[in-house]
Amino acid sequence: MDGYVIKDVSVSTDRYKLYVLQTGETQLEKSIDGLRAQAVPVVNLGKEMAAFLDALQDHSYISIDAYDYAKKILDERKTKVSGKGNDIIAIYNIGILLEPALELNAVQLLKEFSKSAALIIIWENQIVMPDRLCWPTQANQFFLDFSETKLKRLQNAI
Repeated sequence: MDGYVIKDVSVSTDRYKLYVLQTGETQLEKSIDGLRAQAVPVVNLGKEMAAFLDALQDHSYISIDAYDYAKKILDERKTKVSGKGNDIIAIYNIGILLEPALELNAVQLLKEFSKSAALIIIWENQIVMPDRLCWPTQANQFFLDFSETKLKRLQNAI
């Protein structure tokens, strides 16, 4: 099977329930709306994390605080689409997870979460080597490498 649909995501028994929905920048809003129409919660992780970090008074433990908050967002927002099966959540704008000051292992965080719930990454940039998410202008500098965990391709949500 080349592409998966939400029904496949909700019943998956894979160890890592990690999916990617590749979309262009111009199609991002339509993809988000398509997922929401199927009752999938969609979170702008970058915006949520930035607001949290901006309000943080003490930056002594910023990496721990950022990790805990990212997990909290994922755990609180996941939901069962049809009332049964896997919890599901979709996220986008995830570049903040690669901020050097946060010292996060973004790939490990997302992989670990995908063991207990299905995680859809809405990606409007490039996918190379087939499981490496990167930005076109910084492909060799900033990327998320899921080569040890196969990313499953979600068919377009619109």
